[in-house]
Amino acid sequence: MRKQIIIGITAAIIGAGALTAGMASAQSDEDRCGDRDEGRHGKHEQMDGKHANKRLHRMAEKLDLTDAQTAQMKALFKDGRDEMKDQRDQIREMHTALRELDVNAADYDQQVAGLVAQAQENTAQMIQMRAQQKKEMFAILTPEQQEEFLQMRPKKPRHD
Repeated sequence: MRKQIIIGITAAIIGAGALTAGMASAQSDEDRCGDRDEGRHGKHEQMDGKHANKRLHRMAEKLDLTDAQTAQMKALFKDGRDEMKDQRDQIREMHTALRELDVNAADYDQQVAGLVAQAQENTAQMIQMRAQQKKEMFAILTPEQQEEFLQMRPKKPRHD
């Protein structure tokens, strides 16, 4: 009987510890992630400040850009950054709309199909914007700089 009490108490302590650890983990995840609409410090938001300037400076150095080329690149990247921000905002709105759809609605499938079509259109626009930006960037660079730029690009996939 005494062994059973000790085993029961031990099991209760371990269970309480696991529950406490789970709650603490959930709380730290909440602290780390927070509200998705507040305090975003992701890759895209970093591009507005020092990170973008460092990348441009590194590119100017490696490609031996002239001052005029550097200024053109800076303007090109700023315009592209603003356009991409608009696209990301639209994608965020679509994700919100998808989360808010009522699964029990009679036209649920049509609403999802509409969001899919909108997502496809946004993706096509993003691809076109990136291709256009690359085209404009290559128009700024000399053929030698273009070749060097292509060598600078990593050969491995960006997302593992």
